[in-house]
Amino acid sequence: MQRDQQPCGDQVVLFQAAATNDFLAMKTLLQREDVDPTVRGSLGETILHTAILNGHKEVLKVILECAPSLMTEPMTYKGETSLYTALQKKDLEIIKLLLKTGADLSSRPSCSSCASEMECTGMFYFGEYPLSFAACAGSEEIMKLLLVDYGAPLNAQDSLGNTVFHILVLQQNKELACHIYDLILDLLPLRESQCAELLENNDGFTPLKLAANEGNIEMFSYLVKRQKKIYWTIGTISYSIYDLANIDTWRDQKSVLQIITSSQKPQVRKLVDVTPVKELLSQKWNSFGYKGFLVWMFSYVIYMVTFTTVSLYRPLKPLGADKSDNITVMMPKAISESYECTEDYLRLAGELITLFGAIFILLIETPLLIKLGPVKYIGNASTGGPFSLLMVGYSLLIFSVAVLRVLGHEGEAIPLSLALIIGWCNSIYFARGFKMLGQFSIMIQKIIFADLLCWFCLVFIIIIGFSSAFYVMNQVMDLENNITVPDFAKTLYGSIEMMMGLTNLEVPTATSCPMIYVVYSVFMLLVYLLLLNMLIAMMENTYWRVAQEREELWKIQVAATILLLESHLPRFLTVRTGIPGSCLGLDDKKWYLGVEEILDDYMPERNKLPEGLCTKSTLCWNKIRRNISLIISMNDNTEITVL
Repeated sequence: MQRDQQPCGDQVVLFQAAATNDFLAMKTLLQREDVDPTVRGSLGETILHTAILNGHKEVLKVILECAPSLMTEPMTYKGETSLYTALQKKDLEIIKLLLKTGADLSSRPSCSSCASEMECTGMFYFGEYPLSFAACAGSEEIMKLLLVDYGAPLNAQDSLGNTVFHILVLQQNKELACHIYDLILDLLPLRESQCAELLENNDGFTPLKLAANEGNIEMFSYLVKRQKKIYWTIGTISYSIYDLANIDTWRDQKSVLQIITSSQKPQVRKLVDVTPVKELLSQKWNSFGYKGFLVWMFSYVIYMVTFTTVSLYRPLKPLGADKSDNITVMMPKAISESYECTEDYLRLAGELITLFGAIFILLIETPLLIKLGPVKYIGNASTGGPFSLLMVGYSLLIFSVAVLRVLGHEGEAIPLSLALIIGWCNSIYFARGFKMLGQFSIMIQKIIFADLLCWFCLVFIIIIGFSSAFYVMNQVMDLENNITVPDFAKTLYGSIEMMMGLTNLEVPTATSCPMIYVVYSVFMLLVYLLLLNMLIAMMENTYWRVAQEREELWKIQVAATILLLESHLPRFLTVRTGIPGSCLGLDDKKWYLGVEEILDDYMPERNKLPEGLCTKSTLCWNKIRRNISLIISMNDNTEITVL
């Protein structure tokens, strides 16, 4: 960055007067026409910045009186005006003086990329508006001054679209952020603060969604507790209702549930156990998720049984006697010969079911592939499992089988066999519906992606080198008597068998290349003993690492399955989770989730429902009677959710 020209002469005296609070000298200099008050220091600061940084109010008043335009001049190094410098110093008197002089609370720093640069460099992000700076500083007096006395705009959004509420969510000091958030809500009318809380930033996140996306559990819990209402209480038991806006996926493509299930951040996954997310997922699973999952699972099993049956009984005929002496060798029939009797038409029905199923799978996966993009779509396989990729590959293989069947090509057996493997392996997906099997499948996925892929890449390179060496050395031998290395392909396959300890290298006793014994010994030591045992050690390490979080990962997969079912099932088969606001005497346009919980000591007055509201609802007393019986029969260790 190019620095401004260094001050000299009278300009140096200006900075000295600002730094030493010499207001008489400052006034004399600023009244002279040959003195430029906009002179810059080594960091691009003005004399006004210097006076504020040193806390000199007398010389500050002189500067504001003689050169008020300096108040809007930014520091070229950081792009901060004098008001931002005063906010960072937390000097209330100077801030009052600047505001009285006409400091603009709606202006941003001249450096518009300030926020994005801070994000890229990992520095603290304090927003771009004075109110955001003051909120991050955590001074109650300054916040009251800006909001109450001077009406700082609460809905002002910076270059990233963040309001002061978004900025508080991003702060490291969670306790201070919650305290300032409370202060803002207490200082302003409820309607004004609610409108600001609904504003989305450039990424489409409200403050609540941003807290979920960042995995900020403390702030997320605080925000949902601010919104909850206590419907009734019996002793220490309360029935709380939580606003499902921004949390539920109903008509919200970027809800908290979507963020949790699609994020790859470990801290975000922990939100699955936070109220009311846990209870919402539990109710969705119990109301339609589990039933829909079972129907889906049995439908897929029947589909795969049908596909397997038609594959086993595909149209074949014996190879002609003039081509082979073995009449058991079979070849595919021509398309005109494949459908002649009743059994053939039954098989045709099964083949059509298989083909339409593959088309249906591709129609479901293609929009998701287009929406996420190939890179992110493939990347999701490491967290949610490779099942989507497997099903896309399965569909393409089925299409290739259909084309080869019509053409009567003999090569249809290869894609058909691969489709059978992929189709049945994909049935592991349905293990996630059961706790024990689901956690087991997660362990397999993590080991495959974390260990096997990396290990295989390394071993494959080494095997290529040793296989080439074995083949070159055996070229001078009698290859007719050596069945292990007749060509390079079989040499490569033989090396893989030797790596697994399934066979030995068959070398003639009288060989002209004794070096092959040395190479074989090195190969067994390096690959069979070292790399194979290293793989076992890596898998053991992965097992114990994943064991600590496998239940959490399983819950995320169940949640993703619930959202998948909810998005693909017809509306008449799904029931919206929660209670409409009209039944509770609240906002008719909103839906709420009722949760029975231990009454917290902390319960803001705004979270209490007005007295007598409970009697307006026809379901209230029935709810109380039912819950009393549940509370009496409830064991101490009973969990609310089944997940």
